[in-house]
Amino acid sequence: MSRPLVPPTPPARLSLRVELFILTHSEAGEPLAHRPSLSIGLAGAILASLVVPVERVRLVGGSAATVVDRQPTGDSVADWALAGLAGHRSPLSVQDALRQIATEAYERTAADMVGGGLVTETSRRRLFGRTVAYPPANSAIIPRVRGRLRYVMQGIEQADPQTDILAGLIRALGLESEMYLDAVGNDLRAQMRQMLNRAAAEYPAMKEIVKAVEALVAEAALAVYR
Repeated sequence: MSRPLVPPTPPARLSLRVELFILTHSEAGEPLAHRPSLSIGLAGAILASLVVPVERVRLVGGSAATVVDRQPTGDSVADWALAGLAGHRSPLSVQDALRQIATEAYERTAADMVGGGLVTETSRRRLFGRTVAYPPANSAIIPRVRGRLRYVMQGIEQADPQTDILAGLIRALGLESEMYLDAVGNDLRAQMRQMLNRAAAEYPAMKEIVKAVEALVAEAALAVYR
């Protein structure tokens, strides 16, 4: 007797910071931007995850990050960030909250992904020391995450806030040209701005977070040349 075909269970959606980490690294696991900028972008993803879908942090007046729920999320990286923000007696500005989270955002995200079997850690000797890369354990993960972004941009798949916020963070990092999205359209930055605006229509705090990320990334870029 033949068994009825059972459609495969779709893979669970990765967190926003993990999707951002995957898209901001090459197939060899090397960062596509300098680490300070990526740390800021990841901090933005972590902060966004504390605002939606379950509000642990609220942006009061669009400018102050206030912890309104200290209950752990069950996500070790998000809970670390939440505890850090909750340790302040007064609310931090969005930029200061991002600066604080960015101090360890990259290292903690990478370690969490290594522990979860999503990436492996490799070390290579270079002329001026060693570099660390995080190639994916499964090479299919990059086209899967990038494909979701592409399909939403093309209108093939239904839009969702996480993908729209992801597009906004990639735009803030200036990495849209690295996403192999040429078939989507010419003005990727404009389209990614529209996606962020769509998410912000439901969650206004997202635009404030991404705006702060963009400002801090520009600040970090200038610091390289000082």
